[in-house]
Amino acid sequence: MAPLAVTYQWGEGINFLFAIIIGIGFGFFLERGGFGNSRKLALQFYFRDMTVFKVMFTAIITAMTGLVLLGSTGWIALENLYINPTFLWSGLAGGLIMGVGFVIGGY
Repeated sequence: MAPLAVTYQWGEGINFLFAIIIGIGFGFFLERGGFGNSRKLALQFYFRDMTVFKVMFTAIITAMTGLVLLGSTGWIALENLYINPTFLWSGLAGGLIMGVGFVIGGY
């Protein structure tokens, strides 16, 4: 039954409209939650405020649980989901560079 765009054969325009609405909503709620605050992000690196970690970890667990439940009920065909390959070393290097930049910049 999912994704809805495939089920109902929506056009590209409707897909882009939903993407814009979901993106604006996601950004709005992140900003309302304080994740646009540079101090909150900087304190994450100093292990003084773990709010960002807790919210992201909870979101990952919620999405994972939802996918498993929807897959077990037949709403989503899990074998049709594409999972990007993991490039561990380049991901670690990029994360390290970005993290050092955040700390040096005081963000």
